Amino acid sequence: MQGETCKDLPVNNDKSGLNPFLNGKKPDISGHCDPLFQAVADVFEQNLTQRGADGEVGASCAVVIDGEMIVDLWGGYADVEEDRAWQEDTLCCCWSVSKTAGALLTLRMIDQGLIDPNAPVADYWPAFAANGKDGVLVRHLLNHTAGLSYVDADLADGQVSDWNTMIAALEQTSLNWTAGSQLGYLNMTQGYLLAGLCSQVNGGRRLAQFWQEELAQPLGLDWHFAVPDDVIPRLATVYQIDPTMFTKIIDANPETNFAKSMKGRDPNETYDSMTWRKAENGAGTGHTNARTMAKLYSALARDGSLNGVTVLSKDALTMASTETVREQCAVNALELRFSLGFEMNCAPVTPMGQGDRCFGYAGAGGSYAFADPDTKLGFGFSHNVMHQGVGPGPCGLPLVEAAVAQAYA
Repeated sequence: MQGETCKDLPVNNDKSGLNPFLNGKKPDISGHCDPLFQAVADVFEQNLTQRGADGEVGASCAVVIDGEMIVDLWGGYADVEEDRAWQEDTLCCCWSVSKTAGALLTLRMIDQGLIDPNAPVADYWPAFAANGKDGVLVRHLLNHTAGLSYVDADLADGQVSDWNTMIAALEQTSLNWTAGSQLGYLNMTQGYLLAGLCSQVNGGRRLAQFWQEELAQPLGLDWHFAVPDDVIPRLATVYQIDPTMFTKIIDANPETNFAKSMKGRDPNETYDSMTWRKAENGAGTGHTNARTMAKLYSALARDGSLNGVTVLSKDALTMASTETVREQCAVNALELRFSLGFEMNCAPVTPMGQGDRCFGYAGAGGSYAFADPDTKLGFGFSHNVMHQGVGPGPCGLPLVEAAVAQAYA
């Protein structure tokens, strides 16, 4: 199977020129860019050719403003060893940008009157009430204040990718702290919580099926969970700068909320394994590209419709773009803002424009997507080098800054 082994970074600390993973191969760049946004194209090229170990192997970047695709770029390699270039339709894991799906599906259920954001989750999901969770409201799941960043169960390595195991663990767990009392990023649980809730009102459909039928297929989104076999050949191989990074953080401080939130993670996961690609973990196992991210988020930045299909109503868009909590997160110790469903503009961790209503998600390693309602902008960045740190990273941040600067010019 292609890409089964994660590639370790060659020993090279050079911060200029090509990424060492490229082994000297010069990446090609394709696509188009409006001349007014040439700064974005320049940064994209620099990311692939001038940042050395902080640069990219393969990537795509897209900017859509008021429904028009202004920037649509892709380049580099989906897999260096196979000499497989990053193509127009290449997809890659987007990590926590995946959280977009559960948020949108739940907001759509609210739009359809099937879920009340102020109602207890247990009203729809009776088994969820066990062990003192009867007071958890739907809104607590949406804005990451549910107190369910980790489960009580002792999960075996890799079980965080198993739907049945995680749904059962969330049903049986007690709260980490009182729901609504503080912000605690639902690191690996958000997808199961929201998709599990939706499954109670959608006829029992799990995340992958519900996402495809409810949004991806009607909107023409090339975004997948439990990636179909015929899509697998289009996936990019993931390159980790330090494959042991999370393990070292967890082992150094195993009692922190962050370490506990990673319970059930496989320390040997390459993000190319079939287990990962076939998982329905809405918190991290989605696979897509920048074009799809930007198209979807541009719709959310405008009137909530795409290709003649209403994604969210005006009321739901207001929920998505209105701050409900801003404080230091109990899981990652960073100041964050959340609406009902999304991370919000909060530099330096989640810079998303110049306005307070900007919303989206940042993924581990630098994947990034957001909507800016003030400029009707949708932004997407997908890549296959998992950089260290938080937010859009050394390559995503200058792309965001260039796109935002021109959008507000």
